[in-house]
Amino acid sequence: MKRFPLVTILLFLLISGQWACQKTFNLGPPGPSSSTTNSSLGWLQSTSSASFIPRAAHTSVVFNNEMWVIGGLASAAGAVTNDTWYSSDGTNWSQATANAAFSPRYVHNSLVYSGAMWVIGGINSSGNGLTDVWSSTDGINWNPATANSGLGARAYFSSLVYNGAMWVMGGTFSGSNSLSDVWTSTNGATWTMVTSTAGFGPRFGQSSVVYNGKMWVIGGGSSVGGTTTLYNDAWYSTDGINWSQATAAASFSPRLFHTSVVYNNALWVLGGAISTSGTVINDSWYSGDGINWKQPTGPKFTPARFYHSSLVFNNSMWIIAGYNTPSLLNDVWHSP
Repeated sequence: MKRFPLVTILLFLLISGQWACQKTFNLGPPGPSSSTTNSSLGWLQSTSSASFIPRAAHTSVVFNNEMWVIGGLASAAGAVTNDTWYSSDGTNWSQATANAAFSPRYVHNSLVYSGAMWVIGGINSSGNGLTDVWSSTDGINWNPATANSGLGARAYFSSLVYNGAMWVMGGTFSGSNSLSDVWTSTNGATWTMVTSTAGFGPRFGQSSVVYNGKMWVIGGGSSVGGTTTLYNDAWYSTDGINWSQATAAASFSPRLFHTSVVYNNALWVLGGAISTSGTVINDSWYSGDGINWKQPTGPKFTPARFYHSSLVFNNSMWIIAGYNTPSLLNDVWHSP
């Protein structure tokens, strides 16, 4: 395994230390509302203090009619978790396990695929990049698909499920430039690289979703030759090989460590970091085509954050925990 820099939550340290962080986003069914509702959508707080400890760079999925929170960074000093929690209402959370079989990790990715939850890669408490893949049908018992996925000690990547397979895009290795490759797997053990040079270019800290029959990569940053650039572009593909740019400059500011979901027949971008010095934001943006983006007028989630997770559950969008300098969060917000 390759060694990652000493764990720290401060954004400017992560970037100057050759890293930035991403969180993957898993989708529930879109709600039935119209774009008119999107234009005035606001946020409501389910709880200011969930039962799980404050955390960031965790993952969330919808599985078996529950929202799940998996692992993450649990202190700025570097404590990392491998616990799993679930909730049917966003207010009351139960712990499935305090110590899953996979090692504690953060900036990993999670998916729901083939009747199971999956955990892919990330960074452990020693700063080592992880190459393993795990699955579970109950959130308690986790089974290894492989100890060495072939993806490398990858972090800050994005992932999704599309056309009957799991997909992994971009990210970065310890001490390396950002990656522009795309990989796919149907079993979690064997991964195939479909391209080493996707059109979206070197990318980390981006979000990825499936929308209108296409895979999307939105925003993020690149670190090449010691220079970090933030993006507000949007790309799409139907095969993972050929990528088209919907827009090079969306209305929202360039950012990374944001989240994206599909809700009310639109793409959404939520929060994130908008500078390499650690400026974070609590805005929400939506688009029906990936080109034209609008901001709703309703109340915002507070405080601003990055390294949070998002999902769609029971016809609402949800935002879970994250980081707002200098605090880790364990609040939960949802759209009406």
